[in-house]
Amino acid sequence: MVLTLLFVLLLLITEDVHGRSCLTNESKEDFDKSRKALTVVQSSIGKVVNTLESNHQQNIKTLESALKQTISIMENNVKKKTGVLKNNLGTFKTTLNSMGQKMKKLDTDFKVLEKVFRKTKWIKYDGHCYYYSTEIEDWFTAERKCREIKGYLAKLDKDEEKNNIYSNVNKSYDNWIGLTDLKEGEFRWTYDQSKATVTDWYPGFGSKGTGLNCVAANCKTNKLKLFGYYCSSKMQCICESNFCALHYLECYIIDKENYNESE
Repeated sequence: MVLTLLFVLLLLITEDVHGRSCLTNESKEDFDKSRKALTVVQSSIGKVVNTLESNHQQNIKTLESALKQTISIMENNVKKKTGVLKNNLGTFKTTLNSMGQKMKKLDTDFKVLEKVFRKTKWIKYDGHCYYYSTEIEDWFTAERKCREIKGYLAKLDKDEEKNNIYSNVNKSYDNWIGLTDLKEGEFRWTYDQSKATVTDWYPGFGSKGTGLNCVAANCKTNKLKLFGYYCSSKMQCICESNFCALHYLECYIIDKENYNESE
């Protein structure tokens, strides 16, 4: 608006000057005043232009600074997210490598277990497997050898289980099982250290003193009976395993119905 008024004033002054061919003293004074006014206008216009240019430059600098700051923030965010992704990827790779190593170890263990089941004749019953060893060993050696073939000296939980063992065991020999009272009078299963209450002792046996701490199964009568004896004595043993649920092993395990003791 100010620039428009100044421009109109300039046109009026110019027209007034051209409209007078001869200047009087009074007119000359008016002309001088007009010229001075024009100079002031020109100066004002220059200041306004400079101010506009300065403001324009300042606005550009402000916008450039804000843009740089925004870009910097975005770059930092991208770097942070990239760093997090790299860390997560590293963790994922480490986890995969660890899982791969564990899978290899598990595969190796299964292969060892497969060889064990190939070498030994396990009889499947009620989700568990039983191996009737023909080697004559003391109780501690029998326990160790059961562990070596991925089993343990048998834990007899139910009467049905005892009946199944009775029907498969060589009844001419006594067999170590996984029961001891190394703490006199407190019978525990070595598999899980749970306490056992024994009611089916062989006649004349039971808790007989500190020397008879290992328990064996006698099948020479019409029913499986237990008796405590010296752990250093040598007998056959019955091993038990919980691995019968593994499908790939089932072809190496003999079902109870198909077991033939003469094989």
